[in-house]
Amino acid sequence: MADTTNKALLKKYFAGNCTPEEKKQVLAYLEQDDQSALDEYIAEQAMLGKPIETPDDVKQQFFERLSSVIHKPVKRKVISLKAAYTYRVAAGLALLMAVGIAYWLGGNKKGRQVQQLVIVSNNEKFTHKIILSDGTQVWLNPNSSISYNKNNFADTSREVNITGEAFFDVTHDANRPFKVKSGNIITRVLGTAFNITAYKTEKDIGVLLVRGKVQVTSGKQLRVLLPGQLLNYNRYNSSIDVHKVSIEGKMEAFTSGKMVFDNVPLSFVLKRIANAYSVNISLKDSSVLQNKMITGTYTRNAPDEVLRRVLFIHGLHFKKKGEHEYIIND
Repeated sequence: MADTTNKALLKKYFAGNCTPEEKKQVLAYLEQDDQSALDEYIAEQAMLGKPIETPDDVKQQFFERLSSVIHKPVKRKVISLKAAYTYRVAAGLALLMAVGIAYWLGGNKKGRQVQQLVIVSNNEKFTHKIILSDGTQVWLNPNSSISYNKNNFADTSREVNITGEAFFDVTHDANRPFKVKSGNIITRVLGTAFNITAYKTEKDIGVLLVRGKVQVTSGKQLRVLLPGQLLNYNRYNSSIDVHKVSIEGKMEAFTSGKMVFDNVPLSFVLKRIANAYSVNISLKDSSVLQNKMITGTYTRNAPDEVLRRVLFIHGLHFKKKGEHEYIIND
């Protein structure tokens, strides 16, 4: 369907006026990769100062779409969607600030409350420290974001979503557990320090506990981690692996934004560097990575320097092509 038709259907759907057949069309559209009509509808409603009514059956999809529509860096400030969309479409303005969006919860109109979704994204090259309203400290790594409901956070619940990587030092509160959602797993704590990696381009989600105790769940699977334990959750087959790693110096490394690797394949390290710096790393011959492991802590300097240090261990080199592409050779 054309975007104009999609927008008309979206307007009817969010107003609750769709026929069953039209509702099926909208739900099918919301499964597509190209949702430009929805992006435009969100912006237009905000420009008119109107909140968007979110039916229960698409609330999660809509939440995720808001997160993808708005991807700004890391001043913790709430602004209107109108301003956010203006920044998003302005061609040279990539990184300005985090965003809060007003939207309606599903249910009956009477008595509904406008909620604010706060999205804090780091599109810069260095780790940024954020302090949440409950006192919890978050070190947000490059190309990473967290989001949470501003209205409820620290009052009735403490729940955040994450993509990318962040280190959390959680303020203790026995009555309100702190929950971090990353993909299909939930990490639940009362007060502790841990690191989560949940890059969408990587098959594993990792949870490393530095202090305290955490409970990690995925469906019916449950694991309780102790300090020095690393949990890896495989997105593709839902398997969970827990093993022991050294945590000596980890707290300082994570809070200073360093990249930490514990006996992992070089191929994994290169993917992590590519994610961290938004660069493309390719190989002339993939066999050069076979049986090569990396253990070490690396300061987030320029990607050229980090790559050079990592590759030096195994006698490898790289050739830079353009501003954002690296080719590995021996």
